[in-house]
Amino acid sequence: MNYEADKLKQEIENGNFFVNNGRILQMLNILAGDFKKLTEIKYVLSDLEEYEIVRSIDYLYESGYVKLRNTDNGKPTTLADAPFKCLSAKLTAEGVRILVGKKTDDCITL
Repeated sequence: MNYEADKLKQEIENGNFFVNNGRILQMLNILAGDFKKLTEIKYVLSDLEEYEIVRSIDYLYESGYVKLRNTDNGKPTTLADAPFKCLSAKLTAEGVRILVGKKTDDCITL
């Protein structure tokens, strides 16, 4: 691939990443309340690959927009410390601020 093709591919992937971040936040908001299993989110957002969900969840977690919990023991965790199938997520107050427009993030498209 040449430089221009690589650059275009990267721009498309980044655009998808921004949209995926927004979709996951919106999904967690719709399913508001308790923690939701990432496998359930993957089922609902079936057009996304697991790696895309992991990439977005990692960003949203590191940015403070979601909390993660291990479904096996109910304890807080990170993507690095538990397998995908054992993770659940919940919006934080910062995540809600993004959704209602009180806070912006260039890496999230709603």
